[in-house]
Amino acid sequence: TAWLKAHYPAHFMAAVMSADMDSTDKVVTLIDECRNMRLKVAPPDVNHCEWRFTVQADNSIDYGLGAVKGVGQAVIAELVDERNQRGPFTDLFDLCARMGGKKINRRVLEALIRCGSLDSISPGRAQCMASLAEAVARAEQQTRDQAAGQDDMFGGAAPTAAVPVPYLDAPHWDEEQRLAGEKETLGLYLTGHPINRYRKELGELVSHRLADLQADSTRSARAAGLVVAIRVMNSRRGRMAALTLDDGSARIEVVVYSDVFQRV
Repeated sequence: TAWLKAHYPAHFMAAVMSADMDSTDKVVTLIDECRNMRLKVAPPDVNHCEWRFTVQADNSIDYGLGAVKGVGQAVIAELVDERNQRGPFTDLFDLCARMGGKKINRRVLEALIRCGSLDSISPGRAQCMASLAEAVARAEQQTRDQAAGQDDMFGGAAPTAAVPVPYLDAPHWDEEQRLAGEKETLGLYLTGHPINRYRKELGELVSHRLADLQADSTRSARAAGLVVAIRVMNSRRGRMAALTLDDGSARIEVVVYSDVFQRV
Protein backbone atom coordinates (compact mmCIF):
# COMPACT_ATOMS: atom_id res chain seq x y z
CA THR A 1 0.00 0.00 0.00
CA ALA A 2 2.90 2.38 0.64
CA TRP A 3 4.13 1.74 -2.92
CA LEU A 4 0.66 2.39 -4.35
CA LYS A 5 0.29 5.59 -2.33
CA ALA A 6 3.69 6.83 -3.53
CA HIS A 7 3.27 6.01 -7.23
CA TYR A 8 -0.51 6.21 -7.72
CA PRO A 9 -1.59 8.65 -4.99
CA ALA A 10 -4.92 9.74 -6.49
CA HIS A 11 -6.05 6.21 -7.30
CA PHE A 12 -4.91 4.96 -3.91
CA MET A 13 -6.76 7.69 -1.98
CA ALA A 14 -9.90 7.28 -4.12
CA ALA A 15 -9.90 3.56 -3.36
CA VAL A 16 -9.38 4.07 0.36
CA MET A 17 -12.14 6.70 0.60
CA SER A 18 -14.48 4.42 -1.37
CA ALA A 19 -13.78 1.57 1.04
CA ASP A 20 -14.42 3.80 4.07
CA MET A 21 -17.15 6.10 2.75
CA ASP A 22 -19.64 4.79 5.33
CA SER A 23 -17.37 6.13 8.10
CA THR A 24 -17.54 9.92 8.18
CA ASP A 25 -14.69 10.23 10.69
CA LYS A 26 -12.35 8.33 8.37
CA VAL A 27 -13.43 10.33 5.31
CA VAL A 28 -12.70 13.61 7.14
CA THR A 29 -9.16 12.44 7.92
CA LEU A 30 -8.61 11.06 4.40
CA ILE A 31 -9.76 14.28 2.71
CA ASP A 32 -7.30 16.23 4.87
CA GLU A 33 -4.62 13.74 3.83
CA CYS A 34 -5.51 14.45 0.18
CA ARG A 35 -5.00 18.16 0.83
CA ASN A 36 -1.62 17.45 2.42
CA MET A 37 -0.71 15.42 -0.69
CA ARG A 38 -1.94 18.33 -2.87
CA LEU A 39 -4.65 16.19 -4.40
CA LYS A 40 -7.82 18.03 -5.37
CA VAL A 41 -11.08 16.48 -4.17
CA ALA A 42 -13.89 17.88 -6.33
CA PRO A 43 -17.32 18.29 -4.68
CA PRO A 44 -20.20 15.95 -5.63
CA ASP A 45 -21.62 16.58 -9.11
CA VAL A 46 -24.51 14.71 -10.76
CA ASN A 47 -22.86 15.11 -14.18
CA HIS A 48 -19.42 13.77 -13.28
CA CYS A 49 -19.49 11.59 -10.19
CA GLU A 50 -20.06 7.86 -9.82
CA TRP A 51 -21.13 5.78 -6.84
CA ARG A 52 -17.52 5.49 -5.66
CA PHE A 53 -14.73 8.06 -5.51
CA THR A 54 -13.10 8.15 -8.95
CA VAL A 55 -9.99 9.69 -10.52
CA GLN A 56 -10.01 12.06 -13.49
CA ALA A 57 -7.33 12.51 -16.16
CA ASP A 58 -5.78 15.43 -14.25
CA ASN A 59 -5.48 13.22 -11.12
CA SER A 60 -8.24 15.10 -9.31
CA ILE A 61 -10.66 12.96 -7.32
CA ASP A 62 -14.42 13.14 -7.90
CA TYR A 63 -16.48 12.75 -4.75
CA GLY A 64 -18.39 9.48 -4.52
CA LEU A 65 -22.16 10.00 -4.60
CA GLY A 66 -22.41 6.91 -2.42
CA ALA A 67 -21.07 9.03 0.43
CA VAL A 68 -24.16 11.28 0.29
CA LYS A 69 -26.44 10.33 3.17
CA GLY A 70 -29.95 9.20 2.23
CA VAL A 71 -29.10 8.42 -1.40
CA GLY A 72 -29.15 4.71 -2.16
CA GLN A 73 -26.97 2.79 -4.60
CA ALA A 74 -29.93 1.86 -6.82
CA VAL A 75 -30.79 5.54 -7.33
CA ILE A 76 -27.21 6.45 -8.23
CA ALA A 77 -27.01 3.51 -10.62
CA GLU A 78 -30.16 4.75 -12.41
CA LEU A 79 -28.82 8.32 -12.48
CA VAL A 80 -25.45 7.33 -13.92
CA ASP A 81 -27.10 5.03 -16.47
CA GLU A 82 -29.46 7.82 -17.62
CA ARG A 83 -26.55 10.25 -17.87
CA ASN A 84 -24.43 7.82 -19.88
CA GLN A 85 -27.25 7.00 -22.29
CA ARG A 86 -28.74 10.45 -22.90
CA GLY A 87 -26.02 12.89 -21.93
CA PRO A 88 -25.46 15.28 -19.01
CA PHE A 89 -28.36 16.83 -17.13
CA THR A 90 -28.93 20.48 -18.05
CA ASP A 91 -30.73 21.69 -14.91
CA LEU A 92 -32.94 20.61 -12.02
CA PHE A 93 -36.06 20.39 -14.23
CA ASP A 94 -34.26 18.18 -16.75
CA LEU A 95 -32.99 15.93 -13.96
CA CYS A 96 -36.47 15.50 -12.48
CA ALA A 97 -38.08 14.94 -15.89
CA ARG A 98 -35.58 12.28 -16.92
CA MET A 99 -35.41 10.55 -13.54
CA GLY A 100 -39.15 10.59 -12.87
CA GLY A 101 -40.36 7.19 -11.68
CA LYS A 102 -36.82 5.83 -11.28
CA LYS A 103 -36.70 5.43 -7.50
CA ILE A 104 -35.78 9.08 -6.99
CA ASN A 105 -37.99 11.07 -4.63
CA ARG A 106 -38.05 14.53 -3.10
CA ARG A 107 -35.97 13.49 -0.09
CA VAL A 108 -33.20 12.21 -2.37
CA LEU A 109 -33.35 15.36 -4.51
CA GLU A 110 -33.07 17.55 -1.43
CA ALA A 111 -29.96 15.64 -0.32
CA LEU A 112 -28.40 16.04 -3.79
CA ILE A 113 -29.10 19.78 -3.70
CA ARG A 114 -27.84 20.33 -0.16
CA CYS A 115 -24.58 18.50 -0.76
CA GLY A 116 -23.86 20.73 -3.77
CA SER A 117 -24.14 18.12 -6.53
CA LEU A 118 -26.36 20.39 -8.65
CA ASP A 119 -24.20 23.53 -8.29
CA SER A 120 -22.81 23.21 -11.82
CA ILE A 121 -26.26 23.17 -13.46
CA SER A 122 -28.16 25.67 -11.32
CA PRO A 123 -27.96 29.29 -10.18
CA GLY A 124 -27.59 28.15 -6.57
CA ARG A 125 -28.73 25.74 -3.88
CA ALA A 126 -31.35 28.16 -2.54
CA GLN A 127 -32.93 28.57 -5.99
CA CYS A 128 -32.96 24.78 -6.45
CA MET A 129 -34.72 24.23 -3.15
CA ALA A 130 -37.25 26.98 -3.93
CA SER A 131 -37.98 25.45 -7.35
CA LEU A 132 -37.98 21.79 -6.29
CA ALA A 133 -41.75 21.48 -5.80
CA GLU A 134 -42.40 22.86 -9.30
CA ALA A 135 -39.75 20.60 -10.85
CA VAL A 136 -41.21 17.50 -9.17
CA ALA A 137 -44.77 18.48 -10.16
CA ARG A 138 -43.75 18.90 -13.82
CA ALA A 139 -41.98 15.54 -13.80
CA GLU A 140 -45.02 13.81 -12.26
CA GLN A 141 -47.31 15.40 -14.87
CA GLN A 142 -45.02 14.20 -17.66
CA THR A 143 -45.07 10.67 -16.21
CA ARG A 144 -48.89 10.73 -16.07
CA ASP A 145 -49.10 12.03 -19.65
CA GLN A 146 -46.80 9.29 -20.91
CA ALA A 147 -48.75 6.64 -19.01
CA ALA A 148 -51.95 7.89 -20.62
CA GLY A 149 -50.36 7.86 -24.07
CA GLN A 150 -50.82 11.62 -24.51
CA ASP A 151 -48.89 12.98 -27.50
CA ASP A 152 -48.29 16.46 -28.74
CA MET A 153 -49.87 17.77 -31.96
CA PHE A 154 -46.91 16.52 -34.05
CA GLY A 155 -47.31 12.95 -32.87
CA GLY A 156 -44.42 12.71 -30.43
CA ALA A 157 -44.33 12.77 -26.65
CA ALA A 158 -43.87 16.36 -25.54
CA PRO A 159 -40.32 16.81 -24.19
CA THR A 160 -40.76 18.57 -20.88
CA ALA A 161 -37.11 19.61 -20.72
CA ALA A 162 -37.02 21.05 -24.26
CA VAL A 163 -38.07 24.52 -23.13
CA PRO A 164 -35.97 25.93 -20.26
CA VAL A 165 -38.00 26.58 -17.12
CA PRO A 166 -36.99 29.57 -14.99
CA TYR A 167 -35.96 28.94 -11.40
CA LEU A 168 -37.90 30.64 -8.63
CA ASP A 169 -35.96 33.50 -7.11
CA ALA A 170 -34.57 33.07 -3.59
CA PRO A 171 -31.79 34.71 -1.57
CA HIS A 172 -28.50 32.81 -1.83
CA TRP A 173 -27.65 30.77 1.24
CA ASP A 174 -24.98 32.27 3.44
CA GLU A 175 -21.88 30.25 4.33
CA GLU A 176 -23.37 28.96 7.56
CA GLN A 177 -26.47 27.54 5.83
CA ARG A 178 -24.44 26.15 2.94
CA LEU A 179 -22.01 24.35 5.25
CA ALA A 180 -24.86 23.07 7.44
CA GLY A 181 -26.36 21.40 4.36
CA GLU A 182 -23.04 19.75 3.54
CA LYS A 183 -22.65 18.55 7.12
CA GLU A 184 -26.15 17.07 7.09
CA THR A 185 -25.74 15.22 3.79
CA LEU A 186 -22.02 14.40 3.71
CA GLY A 187 -21.29 14.24 7.42
CA LEU A 188 -18.51 16.81 6.96
CA TYR A 189 -17.86 20.35 5.80
CA LEU A 190 -16.47 20.10 2.26
CA THR A 191 -16.29 23.60 0.74
CA GLY A 192 -15.24 25.31 3.97
CA HIS A 193 -15.43 24.98 7.73
CA PRO A 194 -17.21 27.06 10.38
CA ILE A 195 -13.95 27.28 12.31
CA ASN A 196 -12.23 29.09 9.43
CA ARG A 197 -13.52 32.47 10.61
CA TYR A 198 -11.50 32.00 13.81
CA ARG A 199 -8.26 30.73 12.23
CA LYS A 200 -6.30 33.93 12.84
CA GLU A 201 -7.19 34.12 16.53
CA LEU A 202 -6.73 30.38 17.06
CA GLY A 203 -3.28 30.55 15.48
CA GLU A 204 -2.15 32.49 18.57
CA LEU A 205 -3.88 30.19 21.03
CA VAL A 206 -3.32 26.59 19.93
CA SER A 207 -0.14 24.56 19.63
CA HIS A 208 -1.41 21.76 17.35
CA ARG A 209 -4.04 20.92 14.77
CA LEU A 210 -6.13 17.91 15.74
CA ALA A 211 -4.52 15.89 12.95
CA ASP A 212 -1.08 16.56 14.45
CA LEU A 213 -1.85 15.31 17.95
CA GLN A 214 -0.15 12.08 18.95
CA ALA A 215 -1.89 9.77 21.36
CA ASP A 216 1.37 8.41 22.81
CA SER A 217 2.99 11.80 23.34
CA THR A 218 3.96 12.79 26.90
CA ARG A 219 4.00 16.47 25.98
CA SER A 220 0.99 18.63 26.72
CA ALA A 221 -0.78 20.29 23.81
CA ARG A 222 -3.40 22.96 23.29
CA ALA A 223 -5.89 22.40 20.47
CA ALA A 224 -9.28 23.71 19.44
CA GLY A 225 -12.19 22.41 17.46
CA LEU A 226 -15.89 22.67 16.81
CA VAL A 227 -18.01 20.45 19.06
CA VAL A 228 -19.92 18.30 16.56
CA ALA A 229 -21.22 15.74 19.06
CA ILE A 230 -21.54 15.38 22.82
CA ARG A 231 -22.44 12.38 24.94
CA VAL A 232 -23.15 12.95 28.65
CA MET A 233 -22.71 10.04 31.07
CA ASN A 234 -23.11 9.42 34.78
CA SER A 235 -20.07 8.19 36.69
CA ARG A 236 -19.38 7.47 40.36
CA ARG A 237 -18.02 10.99 40.73
CA GLY A 238 -20.85 12.71 38.88
CA ARG A 239 -21.73 13.63 35.32
CA MET A 240 -19.01 13.53 32.68
CA ALA A 241 -18.98 13.88 28.92
CA ALA A 242 -17.33 12.71 25.73
CA LEU A 243 -16.99 15.40 23.06
CA THR A 244 -16.22 14.99 19.38
CA LEU A 245 -14.06 17.87 18.16
CA ASP A 246 -13.58 18.78 14.48
CA ASP A 247 -11.14 21.45 13.22
CA GLY A 248 -11.27 20.58 9.53
CA SER A 249 -8.10 18.48 9.69
CA ALA A 250 -9.42 15.59 11.79
CA ARG A 251 -11.90 14.53 14.42
CA ILE A 252 -11.01 13.34 17.90
CA GLU A 253 -12.96 12.30 20.96
CA VAL A 254 -12.18 14.21 24.13
CA VAL A 255 -13.18 12.92 27.55
CA VAL A 256 -14.30 15.62 29.98
CA TYR A 257 -14.15 14.26 33.52
CA SER A 258 -16.72 15.19 36.12
CA ASP A 259 -14.75 17.94 37.90
CA VAL A 260 -14.03 19.77 34.64
CA PHE A 261 -17.52 19.11 33.29
CA GLN A 262 -19.14 20.68 36.34
CA ARG A 263 -16.78 23.66 36.23
CA VAL A 264 -16.97 24.52 32.51
